[in-house]
Amino acid sequence: MRRTIGRQRQRGFLIIAAVFLLVVLAGLVAYLTTVSTTSQAASAADLNSARAYQAARAGIEWGAYQLLRDSGGAFTATCNGGTATSNLTFGDFTATVTCTAGASLSEGASTVRAYRIVSNGCNQPACPTVTTSATYVERELAISITSN
Repeated sequence: MRRTIGRQRQRGFLIIAAVFLLVVLAGLVAYLTTVSTTSQAASAADLNSARAYQAARAGIEWGAYQLLRDSGGAFTATCNGGTATSNLTFGDFTATVTCTAGASLSEGASTVRAYRIVSNGCNQPACPTVTTSATYVERELAISITSN
């Protein structure tokens, strides 16, 4: 009889260990899912940030080309009148290029004019913009150029 009583007392011990193990594993899976989701979101934001930077850089280079090489173009003529703005589209990204002309200065025998080009690159149809989107990203670059 004593053996029967001892065996009955030990029943159910493995169920407690199994439930504990399942709870620990479920917690581990939940933690790994959260870390994975966060990592993927950060990676996507990093990629969009790099693409916005490249759009802004392309806008800067386009504006510099317009001022230095295409001096008879509409962008340069408008900029010489004060301020010129142009939007460039690169797939899902946009660069808004703004040119502001400074005063003309005489330097020796030539006349030099200073320009400031600002380019905003973002993943919206126009930059800069006010948005509540969690995926919105924007980068701004600026340069100063002198031309005679």
